[in-house]
Amino acid sequence: MPLFFRQLHKQLKFTLLFYLLSLLSAASIVLQAYSIVQIVHLLFIEKQAFDTTIPFITILAAALMLRLGSNFFMQHTAIHFATSVKQQVRGQLLDEWSVRSYEQLEQQQAGQKISLYVDTVEELDGYYREFIPLKIRSQIVPIVVLISMVFTNVESALILLVTAPFIPISYILIGKKTQAESELQLEAMNRFSGKFLDLLYGLQTLKLFRKTEQQRDVLAQHNHAFTERTMAVLKIAFASTLFVELITTLGIGLIALQIGFEMLVFETLPFVSAFFVLTLAPEFYNALKEMATAFHAQKGSNAAMNVLQTELNKRPTSLGWGHLHVAKAPTLSLKEAVFHYEQGPAIGPITIEVPAKKITALIGPTGHGKSTALQMLAVQLDLRRGNLTINGINQHEIDEKSWYDEMAYVSQHSYVFASSVRENLRMGRDISDESIISSLVKANLTAWFEQLPEGLDTKIGEGASGLSGGEKQRMAIARAIVQQPSVLFLDEPTAGLDVLTEQMISDAISSLHDTTIVLVTHRFATLRQAQVIYYIENGQVQASGNHLAMLEVPFYEAMKSRGEVV
Repeated sequence: MPLFFRQLHKQLKFTLLFYLLSLLSAASIVLQAYSIVQIVHLLFIEKQAFDTTIPFITILAAALMLRLGSNFFMQHTAIHFATSVKQQVRGQLLDEWSVRSYEQLEQQQAGQKISLYVDTVEELDGYYREFIPLKIRSQIVPIVVLISMVFTNVESALILLVTAPFIPISYILIGKKTQAESELQLEAMNRFSGKFLDLLYGLQTLKLFRKTEQQRDVLAQHNHAFTERTMAVLKIAFASTLFVELITTLGIGLIALQIGFEMLVFETLPFVSAFFVLTLAPEFYNALKEMATAFHAQKGSNAAMNVLQTELNKRPTSLGWGHLHVAKAPTLSLKEAVFHYEQGPAIGPITIEVPAKKITALIGPTGHGKSTALQMLAVQLDLRRGNLTINGINQHEIDEKSWYDEMAYVSQHSYVFASSVRENLRMGRDISDESIISSLVKANLTAWFEQLPEGLDTKIGEGASGLSGGEKQRMAIARAIVQQPSVLFLDEPTAGLDVLTEQMISDAISSLHDTTIVLVTHRFATLRQAQVIYYIENGQVQASGNHLAMLEVPFYEAMKSRGEVV
């Protein structure tokens, strides 16, 4: 079992409580059998008056209450145990993802992360809620029952000892096949879930390009693969259950046959002892059969453990942080920086100087490295060569938290949370409502905000439902403005906006006088606000200068003629 799951397993308070409740359950089973036998013996064999059975009826009632109570608290404790473990594992996933670089996060589909975080972690429930408690119970109850039967009829106890090992042996033999099939099923489920979520997010785009039929067939293939894997696991589960029931039936039959010979043929076993043995024998096997209930869930959980352990074992790309704090509105310097995509071109070597409290724009043809250069400057990528300095200090000496506290990044596809407008803009910080409303005005969201039924408390739907693409982009810009960052990175901040809104946002960006701003843009209204412009083509800086100087550069004129600067 993976190390961190063993550590979670060894929560002593839960283990001790499971053992205690199992002992109480075992004691109640023995008392229940004893009282039933005595009541039957007194009433039907000895022909005694009903009053003589009252003490045993009292014991029976107490045993039933004890059994019901111990089972209830066992289930309640198991649910609490499983919930605690799942919370810790989800916390570990979030901690692991939070230290990964932008590059690593982009390599994995959002749908796959959601499936891991929700569905795969939920698969652990079978192990911690069912398997561990039932495993402890199946150890305690059979031992107590067996000891009780040794003092009653040794021969029956020997039959139990001989037949009982066949049940765990069947688990071991079938378990290997179940483990492999469960891992394949979980992998198929993650593929299916991830694909479904990604298609759901891109459904509008697929409909516009008339690709829904094609993607429906792809989703059907994933669904078929998942169905086949699920059926394979169920076949093994049914076969295992049949085998265990067969062993149980044969065991009880042998005990009944042995008792029959002793009572009727040899007349060496009294009725009370025989009835007590026959009452306890099914309880012995039932305790072992309970393992079968959780066995397949445990195998599915093992598969989930392996998937999660693989995810947690991925080493995060180290961006090499230090302990120095970032100064307000710093200068940035990217020197001979190179970055290689795994399946794509190399960007660089590239050198960019970003002055403090100025607007620096990156322009160039689509797909030639502008956004990558922006991510380099924002410390989102691990440089393969070259270095980045912040106020003349190497990025590796800067404190990570200090950097992210001072910077804000608005991507082309910013995320809007399914929460209130206020929470979307505050992002956990202590920001006044006045500042939030001011940022909405600067982002030209005044008319939209005035129509909200609950103002800043209005909830935004999942996946930014209820917002247009332009409103979503302006929400992201308002979020960046209200944070008052020292460094602001914007990737196509005004793309898809109308002329009036573009002008208002450009003015809002230029009004951040105490902020170092770096932006990627194709829009003239935004571009003319920049004091420094870099033209990037084929992953390298081809020209740089202010707006007037860039008007004389052939590259810039070529972009205008192609419509790449609007």
